[in-house]
This record gives sequence, C-alpha cells and structure tokens, in this order.
Amino acid sequence: MSTRIRSRPASSQFPSSQPGGIDSSGEPEVWNKICAELRKLPEFAALNENAKIAISKLDGGRRGGSGLENDLEDIVDDGSEEGEGIGIKIEDHEDPRVLLAKLDQLKELSQKQLDYAQSEKKILDQASEDVSILTALRQATETVITENKRKKRKADETPLVETSKNFKKARSGSAAPMDVPSIGAQVAFRLKKQKGAEVEWIQCEITKVMGEGNKIRFEVQDPEPDENNNPGQSYKAGPKDVIVIPELSTDLPVYPIGTRVLARYPETTTFYKAEVMGTKRDGTCRLKFEGEEEVGKETEVERRLVLEMPK
Repeated sequence: MSTRIRSRPASSQFPSSQPGGIDSSGEPEVWNKICAELRKLPEFAALNENAKIAISKLDGGRRGGSGLENDLEDIVDDGSEEGEGIGIKIEDHEDPRVLLAKLDQLKELSQKQLDYAQSEKKILDQASEDVSILTALRQATETVITENKRKKRKADETPLVETSKNFKKARSGSAAPMDVPSIGAQVAFRLKKQKGAEVEWIQCEITKVMGEGNKIRFEVQDPEPDENNNPGQSYKAGPKDVIVIPELSTDLPVYPIGTRVLARYPETTTFYKAEVMGTKRDGTCRLKFEGEEEVGKETEVERRLVLEMPK
C-alpha cells in the first residue's frame, strides 16, 4: 500500500482565501491631524510651567506660584490698617510704583496661564471630535467591506432552486438526503482516469458552484500546494465526480461488517477501496485496505472519512 499512497500529509483544515487589504480612504489624513494637534500639548504645558515659575519669583519665592488669585492677596491692599496684608515688599517700604509694576506682571503672567490652558483645552476638544470622525470612517469602511463580500458571494454562487438528483441520496453514508454541497465543503474528488491506472480519489475543497439541477457543476481545488509551493491545482467536476465528506462523525450509520467502502488512508489525502472489518464504540471504522502490503493488516479510520463506494 505504501507505494500507492501519496506522500503528502493530510491537512486538518483547508481555509478559504481571505480578502486582502482594507480600504481606509480618509482615515490616514484624520489620524495624522490628530497626532499633529496632540504634539502641541507638551509645548503649551512647558509655557504654562514657565509662567508659573515666573509668578513664584515675583512672589518672592514664598509660595509655589499658585496663580493670580493667591498672589493678589499678598500684593493688593485688603483694607487692613498699617499696610497689613499688602505685598511682599511693603514691610521694606518698597516704592508703590514698583509694586504696581509687579502687579501688572502678575496679571500678564496669569493671563498667559489662562490662555495656555484654553489652548490645551481647544486641542483636546478638537482631538476628541476628530476621533469621533475617525471612528465613523472606520465603521463606514467596514460596512462597505462587508457589503462587498456579500455581493461577491452572490456573484460567485448561482442560486440553486432545485437539488440535483445526484445528491438526493446519502452519498457520504448519512441516513438523510443531502443538499448540494456549498462553497468551502470538503469532498472526495475523482481524478480523471489515466490509461492503465486505477481511478484515484483525493480530498478537495469546493471553490465554486455553477448551474443548477441536472446541469450543476463544481470547481474544486486540491488544498495541497505543488512542488514549487504554489496553490493546489483546480479541477472542473460534475455531480458524479464528488462525494461530500461529512463535517462530523456523529449520527452517521454504522457500516455492516464486509461492506465495501471508499476511505481516506491515514496521513494522506487520498481515498482507497477498503472492506469494513468492524466498528469501535466511538464510531471509528476498522478497515482492511485493498493492496495493503502487510497481510491481514487492519487500519482504523475516522467514520466521516469512510464513504459509500460510488457505483
């Protein structure tokens, strides 16, 4: 048997191709704008800190430059007698004109602090608004992508009004009638018979469904890459060329001992003729493959990979 088995390993999954990049028209511009605005924040923070330090120096270093409101308490006469509560140099009989000049400077610095804070707030408000715009753009883009996928699926899949008679019976060993296989379904595909060779069945994935009823046709793809690691070969197939592989092994009927079946040989993606020798409690089939080199060898195969022998 080993000389007839494909050397390629069996894949556990055969993922369909996914769409490529995302169209994000307008998003980079909004994002760059947000970043440019937020980069200005450290500059205003530094200016605000400088104004705070300057206020502290005018205050004689007695306080941490807490702003105009507290500084005015030290500089402006609060109405008490003998200059009590007046600015930092009153006790030294400093010239009132100098005190007024300091007061003007404090007012100017405090106004700058207020302006810087308002500028920071304006930047943050604008950034918040731009983030909302960016979110809306992203949602719109994703909606368009989803809609395009839906339209593409409709274009690729021809609506099937009636079920092909070739799929009305359970070709995969299921007790219930089966519907036409859809895109992405795993199937055993019969390769075109070569002169002097036996018919070979391989596991493939349906990539396209065309037509309906008795005229239904499929396009299937070998999931295994070729020698150059290129995508596997695609084939055209009719209803008689494919057998659907059930997704699960549960609820499938038990084959009587001696039943002739078509089963996938372990660690390959090739199906061969075999005889059922028994069934385990979990549904796994014990099979004897035709042409097995070791006499009397039994091989265990998952139930869903054991298909009815095509007529």
